Amino acid sequence: MLKRNSGRVSSARSIKTWFVLAYDCFAIIVAWVLAYIVRFNFSFDQATLFEKGMTYLPLVLVVQVFLYWYFKAHRSIWKFASLLDLIKLVKAALVGTVALAFILFITVGQPMPRSIFVIYPLLLLAFWSAGRFAVRYRAEVKARRKNLTRVLIVGAGHAGEMFVRDILRAQPRKYEPVAFLDDNKALHGKELHGVRVLGATDDAATLIADKQIELIVIAMPSAPSRVTKPLLNALQDLGVPISIVPSLEEIASGNAQISDLREIAIEDLLGRDPVTLDWEPVKNEITGQVVLVTGGGGSIGSELCRQICRFNPKKLIVLDHAEFNLYQIGRELLQTFPEVDVQLTLASVTDESVLTSVFANHRPDLVYHAAAYKHVPMLEAQVQQAIQNNLLGTKTVAEISVRYAVKKFVMVSTDKAVNPTNVMGATKRAAEIFCQSYDNQVETNFVTVRFGNVLGSAGSVVPLFKQQILAGGPVTVTHPDMTRYFMTIPEASQLVLQAGALGEGGEIFVLDMGEPVKIVDLAEKIIRLSGKKIEEDIHIAFTGLRPGEKMFEELFYQGEPLQQTKVQKVMAAKHEANALTSVLQKIEALHKTFDQPQDAQIHCLKQLVVTFK
Repeated sequence: MLKRNSGRVSSARSIKTWFVLAYDCFAIIVAWVLAYIVRFNFSFDQATLFEKGMTYLPLVLVVQVFLYWYFKAHRSIWKFASLLDLIKLVKAALVGTVALAFILFITVGQPMPRSIFVIYPLLLLAFWSAGRFAVRYRAEVKARRKNLTRVLIVGAGHAGEMFVRDILRAQPRKYEPVAFLDDNKALHGKELHGVRVLGATDDAATLIADKQIELIVIAMPSAPSRVTKPLLNALQDLGVPISIVPSLEEIASGNAQISDLREIAIEDLLGRDPVTLDWEPVKNEITGQVVLVTGGGGSIGSELCRQICRFNPKKLIVLDHAEFNLYQIGRELLQTFPEVDVQLTLASVTDESVLTSVFANHRPDLVYHAAAYKHVPMLEAQVQQAIQNNLLGTKTVAEISVRYAVKKFVMVSTDKAVNPTNVMGATKRAAEIFCQSYDNQVETNFVTVRFGNVLGSAGSVVPLFKQQILAGGPVTVTHPDMTRYFMTIPEASQLVLQAGALGEGGEIFVLDMGEPVKIVDLAEKIIRLSGKKIEEDIHIAFTGLRPGEKMFEELFYQGEPLQQTKVQKVMAAKHEANALTSVLQKIEALHKTFDQPQDAQIHCLKQLVVTFK
């Protein structure tokens, strides 16, 4: 087998060698003939001299080929042609010309136009080098294209045109635009910067196979989720990576270029339309104010800090009891917003003495209270800790806020506070009840913002699924019918700021979370996003409901009529506030059960939150 293959290689080399020799011999003939034509200005009035010159062609060929061979000019590999190869050609051409002149003038003694021996070597060198460097250029272009990622662009609109224009101009090039797909039939067959629209999105599978597509780019930043969600879900099954161009808002603001692709994320597959917010009230509320964020190192708290810094507060106090989280957000804010005075405070919301000192020193105007324990099954066995942090911690921060004349206190709540079936939800509902009751008695405006699960937050299901996939599975889902509401961390944080700006005191704002998502569907999407096949690569295991979990979540009580606010996706839930005296008595009774068994604490918590089942 080895001998047979080596024979084939030798044969291929031999064919290439003879082809090179044939080309170079042909170049010698053409250069000699063309030299005469140029010398006589493309006129054949002196036909005799021209005919004599042609009779010397065999001599020219023999002399030139001999010297060509002597200087080893035939050994070069054309696609790697270099300056050294050019020098060999120059030697062969010049020495050959001198030898021909000597033979024809001295030995043969034939009269000839002397300018032939100037024109001929120049033409010969041009033909010889052109052939080599044309092959080299073609090889380099082919190699560059081979290293480029072959891209199929979905969307032949403005964003698609901008994307192709940018990647064709980019240095160095990374992408090779192969074709467009667009459902607008009027565009089929048309070209954008030389790239054709070859069909509709339904033709993606065929084109991927025919054109060896390596990447699909979605260039539809303005398309609503009802268009992009089914498209992304369909393309996801084709086995090719999918990227998305930045939004037109990001491009217009200078935060991104059209060619700055991002990978498809789970929020893209969930099909949530981007939120349109009215930033003016938020800006008016935050600019020039001293703002305190509790739980500022957590998922929601840290994003609140990032968003707040955009509006140039006079000072931002970031409070968290987790040292590393506090360090991380502090370092990030210092690098991103060096002009903002950021103060880091390592403390628990239950530590009244430290909180009093913080408020006395900094005198915050606004408080965003995001600190809370949120892990549902864990808190079922840690009832006292849940009550102390989620309820009593809120009460402590709220009372100190009133004492130091904070203008507005915005509490971040959860959908689990609605008809709670777990300790975590019950303690958050208890905190809501206290804030609403307290608002009626004090100058500080207390506002509550309630929303569901946040994608990618600490303790959320998405990071857990990703870890399980990296470990080879199985991905654990509690029940095939379990559903949850989801939104992204930036979206949730922005809506908290927006709702806070709207609130005048006593309101519970509910964020429009869209349609609930089945957890098993979410697991399947994340598995596909990871490039794995369900069951074939990663198994999904159903483990049953954990302590305190509900099959589905609710965003508001039936007795809470919702009113649409002037801001999209922010609604106000009307709920009758309890008498503060009664609420404080029940909280005090709850506090006294800390030296008793958990059953006593849960019993007392039910007295405060009558919907806790």
